[in-house]
Amino acid sequence: MALKPDVSALGANESPASSADSTLAEAEAEAEADFGSTAGNGGAGSGPTAQERKCGTKSNKGPVAGDACDNDLDMLPTSLTPLHYDIRLHPDLLSGQLCGSVAIDAVATSSFRTITLHAKTIDIQLATVYVDGVVLASIEAHNVHYNEEMETAQLCLPSEVLLPSTCSQLNIQLIISFAGRISDSMYGLYRSKTRNRHGQPAHMLVTQFQAKCARMAFPCWDEPAIKAEFTLTLTVPSEFTALSNMPVTHSVDHGKLKTVYFRRSPRMSTYLLAIVAGELDYIEAVSYSGPKTDSGDARQPVPCRIYTPPADIDKVQFSLDTAVRVLEMLANMFNYEYPLPKLDLVAVPELEAGGMENWGLVLFRTVRLFITKQTSLWIRQKAVYVISHELSHQWFGNLVTMAWWDDLWLNEGFATWIGIYITDKLYPEWKRWDHFVIEDRQAALSADSLRSSHPIQVTIKGSADIDQVFDSITYYKGCSLIRMLSAHLGIDIFMAGVRAYLYKHAYSTATTKDLWQSLETASAIDVGRMMHSWTAHVGYPVLTVDDSLDDCQLQLRQNRYLNSGKPTQEEDQTVWWIPLGLVTSDTPAAHEILHQRTGTIEIPQNARWFKLNHRNAGLYRVCYSRTALKRLSLAIRTKELCTVDIVGILNDMVALVTSGYLRTSTMLDMVSSFAAAAESYVVWQILGYFLESLLLTWADHSDQLHLQV
Repeated sequence: MALKPDVSALGANESPASSADSTLAEAEAEAEADFGSTAGNGGAGSGPTAQERKCGTKSNKGPVAGDACDNDLDMLPTSLTPLHYDIRLHPDLLSGQLCGSVAIDAVATSSFRTITLHAKTIDIQLATVYVDGVVLASIEAHNVHYNEEMETAQLCLPSEVLLPSTCSQLNIQLIISFAGRISDSMYGLYRSKTRNRHGQPAHMLVTQFQAKCARMAFPCWDEPAIKAEFTLTLTVPSEFTALSNMPVTHSVDHGKLKTVYFRRSPRMSTYLLAIVAGELDYIEAVSYSGPKTDSGDARQPVPCRIYTPPADIDKVQFSLDTAVRVLEMLANMFNYEYPLPKLDLVAVPELEAGGMENWGLVLFRTVRLFITKQTSLWIRQKAVYVISHELSHQWFGNLVTMAWWDDLWLNEGFATWIGIYITDKLYPEWKRWDHFVIEDRQAALSADSLRSSHPIQVTIKGSADIDQVFDSITYYKGCSLIRMLSAHLGIDIFMAGVRAYLYKHAYSTATTKDLWQSLETASAIDVGRMMHSWTAHVGYPVLTVDDSLDDCQLQLRQNRYLNSGKPTQEEDQTVWWIPLGLVTSDTPAAHEILHQRTGTIEIPQNARWFKLNHRNAGLYRVCYSRTALKRLSLAIRTKELCTVDIVGILNDMVALVTSGYLRTSTMLDMVSSFAAAAESYVVWQILGYFLESLLLTWADHSDQLHLQV
């Protein structure tokens, strides 16, 4: 039998104001003072339409020019827009039952007869609708209509609510009492197995709301562009530590239970709301990543904590030290203070992903935070990267959020890039970009060389499509494109554009084109035109180099690369803007771009060798002539090329041999030169893979052939 919450849902005839706890009201007033400047970003104004939500535009301006905005997306009706959720939850971990209430302040910008919200595994028991503080209707359970496919609940009103001609909007409040279930699937509000303070098996309460699971915990508008403020009240066992995005204002004990009240949040998307409750211990440090001091030469402190099950608290000091350093680096890189008053990291024994960037309450698998003297170097490197990745989302993803899930690559591609960038800055001896070239970038190239691949920006029409875009294309191709663009623009110009983007769209949503516009302003380069072919089209090019006609000139041709061989004419329609990154024995990297099917580029007459795609920054393969490869082999032997460039040449040759662009003998001619880079583990790793593949291919042939291989 489910326990009743100590704070029951507001009754049908109860005034919204009469339900406010005085202490809670004071906390909300304090929070509004802190975040007052954010409330105006779509606060009491009219809500965005579905088209504007998709395009990332606010209601007071039209879609960004050029944005492809679909009107047939499975989005909620736009007559109502939520401004604030007051959520009260009482989960019972033993029975798995959840009971709660939510008071939603909203505005109506057009007439309506029904109210549609997202709800999944939620049973609405009673919904009371207020219009400008006056009760309009009380809707009982039998008048709530559910659509399981759309994961929505529709509240039917007795009559249409008309918008008076004298005003542009109506103030609406919904007070909904509901019952639900605690999941065991690591989605929504769920139970994670753990151990209590006495070492006995127990459970902790965890949320995983990305991408579309807030609707499993409370009725809401569960779309990333529909941002609102949140106030949470949570009733849990008295021995539990309760955490959410914002700090605790106070708690009230009720014997074996306690009710915990949290501060009101700034505007954010529903998928970033988070709850953790269980028997936890923590260690704490201070990160100087808050607002700048009056002198302007330092930042104010932000408390950072890591919470773990009690037996594991001695395993997270390294991760806490890393989080403090990373948060300070990010605040300085973005020139924007960490937006919340605290940051908590929690080690969760059962978590669907390696980390989840909930604003102010970031969750990690235990393996990503538990670092001891016995931990391997690889696990330590991964921990630094994942912490950097998730904390970068506190700005790029949380402060500014993608307007719709077809721009997920922007969130995850950028966070992947900056996670590696910061890891490399903190520990340059780890050579993290070398590992990216051989592993993550190669994963993207492999996936995107298939005919079954998809563009990095895909149309997401509804909930069923969202999970499909959390893949290597989104993360690793996205990271590769950000790396390519930052290398072409230069890191200082690139970060100047990113900072402008964050300031312009803070506490709101944005699209890929919004970032391009900020980068165009910073660089005076047509970034949108340059990057469109990379984000809107499937695949990537192979650049064929012909140096036979002139010693001082290279003939270049681009075609789509497929691992199964050359594409058909229909498959080879895209012409990419390719940053060539040409470097020679006599000249540093140049920044020319090939934006046509074919082109030429000059090289110094006396250059002993040349290489395209310097430091492997571009997302394409290069097919050199035998003569050019012989020259590069000498550069490899004399150690004139860095490891990243050597790995790029080697990876390209293996792929081109596999797909038939190069002869196997050409690759074998280069093996001894690659072996000259013997100090590089990644080079030997790729060579080993290639030679093993050859042996398997010729397994049924003579021993003499095996010996030659």
